Amino acid sequence: MDLLWPILLGLLFAGYFVVDGFDIGSGLLLRRLGRSEYERRAVLTSIGPFFLGNEVWLVAVGGVLAGAFPLMKDHLLGGLYLLIVAGLLIWVVRDAAIWFRSRRPSPRWRSGWDAVLGGSSGVFAVFWGLLVGALLTGPPPLTDRWLTAGINAAVWAVAMVLVFTTHGAVFLAVRLPADLAVLAAATATRLSRPAAGLLALAALAQVLLSGASLTAGAPMVALGLLAALALVAAPSALAKSRYGAAVALTAFAAAAPALMTGLRLAESVSDVTADVATLNVLGGFLAVLVPVLALMQGWMWWTFRRRVDSGTVVFF
Repeated sequence: MDLLWPILLGLLFAGYFVVDGFDIGSGLLLRRLGRSEYERRAVLTSIGPFFLGNEVWLVAVGGVLAGAFPLMKDHLLGGLYLLIVAGLLIWVVRDAAIWFRSRRPSPRWRSGWDAVLGGSSGVFAVFWGLLVGALLTGPPPLTDRWLTAGINAAVWAVAMVLVFTTHGAVFLAVRLPADLAVLAAATATRLSRPAAGLLALAALAQVLLSGASLTAGAPMVALGLLAALALVAAPSALAKSRYGAAVALTAFAAAAPALMTGLRLAESVSDVTADVATLNVLGGFLAVLVPVLALMQGWMWWTFRRRVDSGTVVFF
């Protein structure tokens, strides 16, 4: 039972990385893949149907944190308040850019918000990498290992930028019109190996830098290496028109850091969980909410599984 809630938290966190990861990656690629207003509109239309639903996963993560781990803010998140506040502000700016960029027809207005969207998406990916690195290093205070924590967080920050960008490129290669998908597929192919190499390096360095036990370290390394292999295999799946497999491969790579975080937290959260009565109530609520959330997400993916064309609904 002690392991159930950290695992659930890790799974919800992984779900968020999968679904908002391609939003972040698409934002990073907006100005590279979108050379004209038509092309940028196609990129935004590709993520439009999923955007708000994707963020529900992060709300679920927050609910589990508040309900199942009421003392975590002091035990695990102490010293990270400024980072978390910064992440929330970046999230608001990223969402504002998506909402505002098409509210006026002015090319300068749209170009400005496109730059904000690309920049905030990159900083948002960095934020998640820093947070993952900090949580994997261990609970604060880190006064006796600040250098180790800093190196670990920096490696994860760069790794998450590359992983999310590759995930977004593969997603756009599947969703964009065929003439625009070629550049997205080429971008995914170019990024997949550097992303895989850095993710594998981050996973291996993690065990050495954090001092994780062998019990937790071996699964984390295995997850990182499998995720790296998935990234390498994704372009081949795209080339063979196995689009579902390509997205699934990069989705697994995007989820792996969150799953690793769940494994790491399982070692240290047993003394910060809520009482049994609270966990029972929360468990009953989540037993209904999580399947509904997954079904709704699956329905959205099935409904909007085809490439963007002139008849696709425009959300932003």
